[in-house]
Amino acid sequence: MNKAVRHIVKVIFVVLLQVLMCNRIALWGVATPFFVVYLFSKIPTGTKTQLSIITAFFIGLIIDVFTGTLGVYALASVTAAFLQGPLLSLISYRDREKESFVPSFESLGRQRYILYLVLLTFVFCLVLFCAESFTFFSFWLTAVRIVSSTLLTVVVLLIVDLLIEKKS
Repeated sequence: MNKAVRHIVKVIFVVLLQVLMCNRIALWGVATPFFVVYLFSKIPTGTKTQLSIITAFFIGLIIDVFTGTLGVYALASVTAAFLQGPLLSLISYRDREKESFVPSFESLGRQRYILYLVLLTFVFCLVLFCAESFTFFSFWLTAVRIVSSTLLTVVVLLIVDLLIEKKS
C-alpha cells in the first residue's frame, strides 16, 4: 500500500473512532478523549500550512456532520493545525528548524514531545469547549472539562504512541 492510501485509511479510521466511540465517552461527565488530535500532532514539519489547515478543516467538518455540532470541531481542528508548526518551533531544538520530521518520542525526546502534546491538546480542547459552550456563565464547568479532557487525551495519545513505538 502506498503512502497516500495509508494516510487516507488512517484518517478514516481515526475519524470513525472519534465519532463512533470517543464522543460517547464522558468520564465523570466531563472528560472526553479527542483521538482526532493524534492526526494533527503527527503532521510532518515540512508540510505547507495551507495544506494542513484545509485537511484539518475537512476532518473537523466530517466529525461535525456526524456529531451534529455546527462547525465546532472544524474550528478546533483548524486552530490545532495552524498552531502545530509554531508550537513545534517553540519546543524543538533550534538546529532542527530546517529539517523535516514527524513529531514523536524519537524526534523530540520524551519531555519535549509530552509538552508538545499537552499544549496542542490544550489548544484543541480550549477552542472546542469555548466554542461549544458559547458562554462564560458556567466558567468552572468549562474549565474542568478543558483540563480533564486535555489530560485524558494526552494519556490516551501517549499510550498509542508507546504501543506504536514498541511495534516499530
